[in-house]
Amino acid sequence: MFRPLLRKLYNAISFLDFPRVENEVEMLYKLLYNIAHDPEQAPNLISKQTREAFSHQWENLKQGKGLLSDAGFKTRVSQILSESELQIRPEWFAGKRVLDAGCGNGRWSYAFSQLGADLTCVDINPVAIEETRQAISGFDNPQHFIVTPLEELGQHLDLQVHFDLVFSWGVLHHAGSFNRSLRELLRLAGPDGIAYLYLYGRESLTYENDVRLFKERLRYNLLETEEERYAFLLRRAKGNHQMVHNLHDQYAPLINRRLEFADVAAFLAAEGFADVKRTLDHSELFIRAMRRHDPDFYARWVLPAPAKPYWFETL
Repeated sequence: MFRPLLRKLYNAISFLDFPRVENEVEMLYKLLYNIAHDPEQAPNLISKQTREAFSHQWENLKQGKGLLSDAGFKTRVSQILSESELQIRPEWFAGKRVLDAGCGNGRWSYAFSQLGADLTCVDINPVAIEETRQAISGFDNPQHFIVTPLEELGQHLDLQVHFDLVFSWGVLHHAGSFNRSLRELLRLAGPDGIAYLYLYGRESLTYENDVRLFKERLRYNLLETEEERYAFLLRRAKGNHQMVHNLHDQYAPLINRRLEFADVAAFLAAEGFADVKRTLDHSELFIRAMRRHDPDFYARWVLPAPAKPYWFETL
């Protein structure tokens, strides 16, 4: 249903694409871009397309660099999670209640299980949840699984449930409603809770370049067959099949928000998080937020930031 409508829209815009109306065409692309990336709520049709894009990914593109199929990554994943991403000593996680919000096929759930967390895994896609269940089945830590969009997570958890760590890596910038999804997650962090977010940063890509990338996404989604779409991604991966999974995130879902750190920090502060830090010095946003600044916690558990290059820069 989505592709025919997208084709009509794309053809209508492209029909206007000659010098006399070049500015008007650009305005139409920017309008569609802004509608798709509204932080309060993307249109339902675009949200549905983004959900379907990730369903395709977890059903058909299960292997790649930085996933559990990557043996080098898998052997280091708990160290990467604790020491590079969160920068909290690995001993802290044992027995802690952790929410992996948007678990995908379980790479970080595997690390949390290895570290002994009481783990709740959430994803919109039942295939992803089943992959995660299988990935962590060899561990004896408490494990819970929920299939739901993040915006509706509260319907599946008791209002009194709180987590020591709410973790969402590379998910919220694709959500139908960024604001509602983030607010839903943050309320689940306990009185001394921690939230950890990886989000696409505006510093990584200017608005104008992001609009150009959005046009490429439209073209990608108009390709008729799965083979054509895979070939598109493979060309951009320069023939490296192990990078196709990662490039799918860039081109397939139409909702690909880029956030300013100041805006996210203000949102977190408004939701009661007083200690907000970027854990990695990078144009993307790696954010650890705590309800309060606790010097004792820092002295006992917090690690220094790793040196560059970071783990994802050496894949």
